[in-house]
Amino acid sequence: MSLTLLLATAALSASLGACGGGGTTVTVTFDDAGDLQRRGSVQVADVRVGTIAKIALTKDFKAHVTMKLDSERRIPRNSVAVLRTTSLLGEKFVELRPEGDPAQAPYLRDGDVIAVAEEAPELEFVAEQAISVLGGVVAGDVATLVETGAVGFGGRRDELRSLVEDLATFSSALAARTTSITRIIDNFDVTTATLADGAPAIGTLLTNLAETTRVLADNRDRTVRALGQLTRLAAVQNDVFDRYRADIERQIKQVDRIVGAVAGQTKEVGLLVDWLARFVTAIPLVIPDDFTQVYMWLVPAEQDPRVGTP
Repeated sequence: MSLTLLLATAALSASLGACGGGGTTVTVTFDDAGDLQRRGSVQVADVRVGTIAKIALTKDFKAHVTMKLDSERRIPRNSVAVLRTTSLLGEKFVELRPEGDPAQAPYLRDGDVIAVAEEAPELEFVAEQAISVLGGVVAGDVATLVETGAVGFGGRRDELRSLVEDLATFSSALAARTTSITRIIDNFDVTTATLADGAPAIGTLLTNLAETTRVLADNRDRTVRALGQLTRLAAVQNDVFDRYRADIERQIKQVDRIVGAVAGQTKEVGLLVDWLARFVTAIPLVIPDDFTQVYMWLVPAEQDPRVGTP
């Protein structure tokens, strides 16, 4: 589980590193790219300076590798590209080794081709690491180590045998699930690629989340008070609504019936409105056996509808 998590973390770091824009694009051709993967690292003196952008097959069946170098890095043009491995079971990467004085120009520019490409034997670097580790060990240290081991393991034959058997069982279980482990690693690779493509959106999301968290923290007391007031308001509304629920339902039904009746008498309502409009400008002057009304309506001649044109 730790190995899988480590591989996933490494792949995620490589993917997110590959999302930056700009940079210097250079190419190199290897006879065999081995296990080199897109989004792998480009290093100088074990310092990451870029990312593998693309790996393509040439017409003569060689690996054409496109690298995207960080724009702020100045790497001499006479550098040699070496295909290396981080460890015995580690990932491939490309190391750029400047020839001569690395502080002198000219430097690699966009579109340059690195002419010299080499592939370092994997065993070579494993041996270098072993030598660096064992270089400081002297004979006395070995003797002390052996003696300590003898004391620690003495009388524990059965425990050691059980441990070896458990390790054998664990190894067999891993071997039986090689396909599943491979599929999991492939899925992690797909996941990291997806995360790499959406790195800008993820960055914006995290920025917005941080800003939202800060605003909520700054207004915590106000938010708590507002929530309390909303709770009390909801309780009061529920109490009032429950008290007058029957009246409200009855009024709604009555309004609904009135609206339905009006909707069914649309023509009559229209006639009534038209009659009222005419009644305003043509009030009867005399009603028999009732009363006589005399009034004066003064309007400009050009606005009087009763005045016709000659």
